[in-house]
Amino acid sequence: MNQSKLYISPSVVIESMRDNGYKNTAYATAELIDNSIQAGATCVRLACFEKYKTRGKQIEQIAIIDDGKGMPSDVLHLALEFGGSKHREDEKGMGKFGMGLPNSSVSQCRLTEVWSWTNPEEILYTFLDIDKIKNKELESIPVPIKKDLPEHIKQAFNGEIPNSGTVILWSRLDRLNWKTSKSIKLHTESLIGRIYRRQLSAESECNKNKNPLRIVFQCYEYNDLTQSYLEINSESFRSNDPLYLYADTTLPTLPDPVSKVSPFAVKDIREFQIEYEEGKFSTVTIRTSALKPEVNIALRGTTDANIGQTIWGKHMRKNIGLSVIRADRELDLIANYHIADNNYLDRWIGAEIEFEPVLDQFFGVTNNKQGANKIKYIPLDTLAAEIIDVEGKTKAELEAEYLNYLEEEAPRDAKITAINSTIKQMIDDAYKSIENLGYKGFKSTEQDEPENSVIKTDLTNIQATIAERHRAEEFEVDGDESDPDVEGIKEHLMNEGMPEEEVEKTIQEIITNNLKVKFEYRDGLDDFFDIASFQGFTLIRINTEHSFYSKFMQNTNDDERNLLNLCLAAWGRMEKEVPPNIMKECRNTRRRWSNMLEEYLGETVE
Repeated sequence: MNQSKLYISPSVVIESMRDNGYKNTAYATAELIDNSIQAGATCVRLACFEKYKTRGKQIEQIAIIDDGKGMPSDVLHLALEFGGSKHREDEKGMGKFGMGLPNSSVSQCRLTEVWSWTNPEEILYTFLDIDKIKNKELESIPVPIKKDLPEHIKQAFNGEIPNSGTVILWSRLDRLNWKTSKSIKLHTESLIGRIYRRQLSAESECNKNKNPLRIVFQCYEYNDLTQSYLEINSESFRSNDPLYLYADTTLPTLPDPVSKVSPFAVKDIREFQIEYEEGKFSTVTIRTSALKPEVNIALRGTTDANIGQTIWGKHMRKNIGLSVIRADRELDLIANYHIADNNYLDRWIGAEIEFEPVLDQFFGVTNNKQGANKIKYIPLDTLAAEIIDVEGKTKAELEAEYLNYLEEEAPRDAKITAINSTIKQMIDDAYKSIENLGYKGFKSTEQDEPENSVIKTDLTNIQATIAERHRAEEFEVDGDESDPDVEGIKEHLMNEGMPEEEVEKTIQEIITNNLKVKFEYRDGLDDFFDIASFQGFTLIRINTEHSFYSKFMQNTNDDERNLLNLCLAAWGRMEKEVPPNIMKECRNTRRRWSNMLEEYLGETVE
C-alpha cells in the first residue's frame, strides 16, 4: 500500500529557510510588530532579557508582547506554519503574505515559543524548534495546549495581563546582529520609529480618532541572588519622520521661535490610479516636502558653520532617500533613488510613495516586506536608446517616444515607468524650490559668502558614503557612529607630502559633504589601490601609474568609473569588518592581487 509523503522534508530545508533576507534583527522584529498592529494592539513591547556571561552581559531571550485580540487555537496552530497565516485573507493588512512570524523568527533564533489568548483564563501555547525539526523529532507545528505565561513575561506586563494578547519569545539566539540590549536599542529606535512613524505620531491621519500606538523597549537583567529578572530600562519609541511633517518626532527640539512646528511643509502631491484586477482600482500617492523658510532662518541663527553640521542636519542626513510606504508602514528608505547635486540639498527635502497591499505584485514587494523591486529610477533616454534610433533626437523626444512604445507594447511597464519618472521630477522640483529660497549648500545667500565656500565633491564619494552608512546600520564596527577624525586625516595627508593648501581643501570637501568615503587619484603608490581608515572615515587612493588604470580605467566613461570605484569601496568596507586576526591577511591579499593584476595585463596586445 502506497503511503503519502511530504513534498519537502522539514528536517532537510529548515536551515536553508533561515537565510531569508532580513537585513538585521530590527527588521525581523518589525515583522512581529506588524502582526500585533494588525491584531489591533494599542501597546507593543519589545523586551530583552539579559544575563551575565564570561564576556559580560548578553541577551538570552527577546520577546514581542502585545495586547491585541489574540488567537484561538486553530489560528495559533496556523500562525507558525510558513504561509499558513490568516492574514492572507486581509487585502489591506500589513501581514498578507503569511510568512512573517516563522520567517522572521527562524532568521534570528532556534526556538520560537508563542502564547496567545482571547481570554486570560485560557492561555494557549505552541512552538517551533529548529533543532527538533532537524533531528526529526518534530515534523509539524504542535497543536496548541493550555500553558501559563513564564513569570518573567508576566513581569513585562507590569502585573496586569490584558484580556487578550500574544507573546512571541525567541530563545537560543544564534543569529542576532547585536548581542546586548544597549546595542539592540541603539539600532532599532531610529528604524522602528521610522517604519511605524504614522502609528506612533499623534499628528498622523491614521490616529485622527484614536490614541497613537505605543511601542515600548524594555530591558531586564537577571539577578543571581533573587533568581529573577529585574527591569533596568523602559522607554517608548518615538516617531522618526523622513519627510519631517510631524513635530512630535526624534528630531531634537528646534530653536525658538520654531520649536513647536514641523520643520518641513508639503511641497507637492500627485496620484495615480492603478487597475489591479478588472474593474478594481487602487490609488498610488507620491509626496514631496521641503524645509520651511522660517526654520531655515532659525537654524542658520544657531551656527557660524553650515547647517548640515548641526544636530538637526546630522539627524536629517540619516533619513535621506525615497520612503516607500505600504499599508501605512514603511518598507524601505531608498537612499540612492535620485541624487541630483552632490548631496547639498538632499537632506532639506523629503520624498515618499504610498500604496496599498493589493499592488504588491505591481511594485514587486518582497515577501519579507523590506523593499519594492520595481521602484527604481532609470533615465528614460537610457532605456529608449536600447530600442529606438537615437540619432538626431532630443532627450525629451526620446522619452516621449519610449513611453508611447511602452503604452502599446507593455502598458503595465508604462505605468511603472511613468510613476518612477514622476517621482524623479517631483524631487527635482523640490530641489529647485530650495535653491530659489537660497538654501543651496546649507548657506544663506544673504551672507554674501564666496562661491567656493562650499566645495563640491565627486558623485561617487556621495554614493560610497551612503552605502557605508547603510552597511553600518547592519554590521557596525568601531568608528561608524563617529564624525571623521579631521586631525588624523590632516596629519596623514601632510606626512605624505600633500601641499598644505590642498590638504585644507580636501578637509573642507570632507566636512562640507559629510563624507565617510573619499576617492583620490595619485601616482607613487605600491599597489593598484590603497586604503587608509581613520575614525569614521575611509580614504581610497587609486594608483594612476598602475597598468589597470592606464590601460583601462582612464578610458572609461563616468558611469563605468563610478562602478569600479564602488567595487573598491566595498573591499574597503570588508577590510573594516573582518576580525582583527585576519585583517593583515586581507591587506596582504589586496597587495598580491594588485601585483598579479599587473602581471596578467602585461603589454597590451595589438
